Amino acid sequence: MFFKAMPKMSYKADGKTIATKDIFRRVGLDRQINSTLALESYYISDGETPDIVANNIYGSSNYHWVLLTVNDIVNPHDEWPRREAELFDYTESKYGTGNALLDHHYRLDYRYVLTEDGSVVEYDAEKISTGEIKKVPVDSPIIVDYDAAKILSGEVRVVSNYDYELDLNQAKRQIFILKSDFLAQFVKNYQKLMA
Repeated sequence: MFFKAMPKMSYKADGKTIATKDIFRRVGLDRQINSTLALESYYISDGETPDIVANNIYGSSNYHWVLLTVNDIVNPHDEWPRREAELFDYTESKYGTGNALLDHHYRLDYRYVLTEDGSVVEYDAEKISTGEIKKVPVDSPIIVDYDAAKILSGEVRVVSNYDYELDLNQAKRQIFILKSDFLAQFVKNYQKLMA
């Protein structure tokens, strides 16, 4: 369905004109469909592929392209989550053999603040034990420079290449699916726009 609806275009190669599918043509969601009424959140389980999810949601794997279009995924090889069993090998291929567990970056997950007013302060074991300062998580992890003392104290966490790729992969697991009630209209609009 996805490629069948694409119009043909003329392409010149070696002095000949060839008619081929216009794979550069893109269709997005219109405002009516791109709303919380037509979309719902979906978490991709390990090993689920677009065709498996489409089959589970729409009753046919032929609608895998709907999932990809709704989530603006052009390259499922890179933009769809990898199987966890394959992730370590992928990390090794990306960063080099033996480098998956090397440091990618350093992350500050929490800070020390004065209990009284919340002002950020440096780590002080004595003040922590008296309750004068406390440890609080940061809203979102902050990437920081290497600091051996802060790593040893646990204030800064080392994120390996593998952990980094795992976090990226996990973020890809949260997608949107088009509710089944809107599927027929979406397909009809897609065919109309591609013509």
